[in-house]
Amino acid sequence: MNSLATTYRTLIADDEQPARDRLRKLLSEYPDKIMLIGEAQNGIECLEMISHLKPDLLFLDIQMPGLNGFEVLQQADHSPIVIFCTAFDEFALKAFETNSIDYIVKPVKEERIQKSIEKLDTLKVNSDKEGLLRIIDNYLGQTPKKEITSIPVKLGDRMLFVRIEDILYFSAEDKYVTIYNKEGKTYLCNLPLKSLEEKLGDKFLRIHRSLLINLSRIKEIDKHFGSRFIIKMDDAGQTKLTSGRNYYEQIKEIMEI
Repeated sequence: MNSLATTYRTLIADDEQPARDRLRKLLSEYPDKIMLIGEAQNGIECLEMISHLKPDLLFLDIQMPGLNGFEVLQQADHSPIVIFCTAFDEFALKAFETNSIDYIVKPVKEERIQKSIEKLDTLKVNSDKEGLLRIIDNYLGQTPKKEITSIPVKLGDRMLFVRIEDILYFSAEDKYVTIYNKEGKTYLCNLPLKSLEEKLGDKFLRIHRSLLINLSRIKEIDKHFGSRFIIKMDDAGQTKLTSGRNYYEQIKEIMEI
């Protein structure tokens, strides 16, 4: 962003509609400083909008579906000025002041927004993204990780949340990942398989370079030739999935076969 600019192209990211509405209304009082260019309702949408819109300023919630605010910043290919709007307590966020990142504790108040807007022109923006990520990583290490309960998927202009417990498996092909649920429905997912594997932890098992399955949905496992397994799922169609040779020992150990 040009340092002489006085108007900030601004993105709001919050999964709660009332919170977005309130923030939009409060920011509308500063047309000479704030030009709203978009609103994201979850972390994945926020990441996409950062990439496409390249905002100067981001009002960012921390706890959001798909990706939380920290994960968005870790994966973003563009680094806007960040002002956190969060329900986290003020003491916990003191660490961010040392990196000149402002924060607002919900519920957002008019006078607090005013202070943030006044601070913008004198805000020292740290362009060292690695330094920012170190602070984020340190903070995450002290904060209990929120358990993921659903995966957001786009259906036209709508956002649907597929419950983790209803997912049979994820399948990767080319650049796309497909979610298969227990009812036989499929959805395209924007997250790569590696990210899903890391996020879902020990609830899911990688059995092939392109397959990640829900351990709680396994009905039966049979040995197959060539150091592989045939894994039958508990859906109505009793889906059968074949593991890859490179995953043989890992499956044996986890499943205690």
